Amino acid sequence: MSAHMTEDQTLLQDAAERYLRDSYDFNQRRERIAEGVYSDPNQWQAFAEMGWLALPVDEEFGGLGMGTREMAILAELCGQFLVTEPLIDAMTSTHAIIGVSQQQQSLLPRVAEGELIPIAAIDEAETASRLTPATTLTQTDEGWHLSGAKHWISAGASATHLTVLAQSADGLAWVLVPTAANGVKCEHFPTHDGRGGMNCQFDLVLEADHILLQGQPASDALEAYRTLAMTLSSAETLGATQAALNTTVDYTKQRVQFGQPLASFQALQHRMSNMLIQTELTRSLIYAACNAADSGHDDAARFARAAKVKATTVGRSVSQEAIQLHGGIATTDEYIVGHFFKRITALESWVCSKGEALKEFMALSPS
Repeated sequence: MSAHMTEDQTLLQDAAERYLRDSYDFNQRRERIAEGVYSDPNQWQAFAEMGWLALPVDEEFGGLGMGTREMAILAELCGQFLVTEPLIDAMTSTHAIIGVSQQQQSLLPRVAEGELIPIAAIDEAETASRLTPATTLTQTDEGWHLSGAKHWISAGASATHLTVLAQSADGLAWVLVPTAANGVKCEHFPTHDGRGGMNCQFDLVLEADHILLQGQPASDALEAYRTLAMTLSSAETLGATQAALNTTVDYTKQRVQFGQPLASFQALQHRMSNMLIQTELTRSLIYAACNAADSGHDDAARFARAAKVKATTVGRSVSQEAIQLHGGIATTDEYIVGHFFKRITALESWVCSKGEALKEFMALSPS
C-alpha cells in the first residue's frame, strides 16, 4: 500500500518490509512447516518489539492506537512474504472483541507484549450458519459452564487463547478461553497454506472475568470482527496476488524460449497486463474499504464485503495465471508461486466465503 499514505504509514511499511525481506526466509519457512512448527516464537517476539501487535491497542493501554489502514499495510506484507504467524487473526480479535470488553485494561497490554495470542473460534460442524453457534454458555452454582465444539480454527495451532463465540441466556457471548485449560481438548492439523488449524471441544467451568461480552455488545463485536476480518484478509490476498505477479514478470524476463525471453511475446504481455490491471483495481477498492472503516462511514460494511469479493476473485485468477505462465515448476513445493495460490485459496473462506460476502453486500442498502 503506497497511495496517499501519511508519514507514519510510510515509515511503518518501509520498516516492516525491510524486516520481512531480511529476516523471513522462504526456505526456512518451508522447513519449519514440514516439522509441524507453524509459528516461530522468535518471529512473534520480534513482531511485538517492533510494535506490530500494539497497532490495534489504544495508547492508554500501552498500544499505538492505529486504524484499519495501518493494519492493512501489515496484512498486505503478510501476504507478500507468506507469513504463517497469526498476525491478522490476532489483530482482528484484539481490535473488535478484546478492545471493547470490560477486561481491556488487563488483557490489551499482554497482547501488545506478545504474551497473549487471541484467535477467534467461530465455526462449528453442525450449525447451518456461522452466526448462530450451538456452543452454549450457562450460569451454574460453580460458575459459567462452556460446552460445545469449534472446528476449522484458522491458525489455531498458534493460539494461546481462543475468543469463543457462544450462545447464552442473554444472546451471543464472547468467552476468552486458554487453550491449555482443563476441559479444553484441541486437535491440531496441517493446512495447505502452512498455518496449521485446530478443532476444539469445550466442557469447562470459567470465572466471570473470562466472559468478554454478552448480549447486544457481543453481537455488535461479531459484526465489527467480520467486517475488519474481510478487509484485512482482502489486503493479505492483495499482497500475495501482487507478489505472484511480480514473480511471474521476473520469471518471464529470464526464461528464454525460441531464442527470446518469454516477456517479449506480445500474447504473454497482454496476459500480464490484465493481471496488473485487475490487481490495481483490487488495491483501489481495499483502500476505499480501509478509509471507510477509519472514517466511520455508514457504508464501511458494504465496502468490506465488496473488497472481499473482488480480492478473492482477482487473487485466484492472477495466481492461477501465474502458475500457468511458469509451467510445471510452479507446482513444486520448492518454488514460491504455488504457495501464493495456496494462501489465497485459504483466505477465500476465512470468516466468510466469497458467496456469503456477495449475498451480504446485496442485502445491505447503500447509505
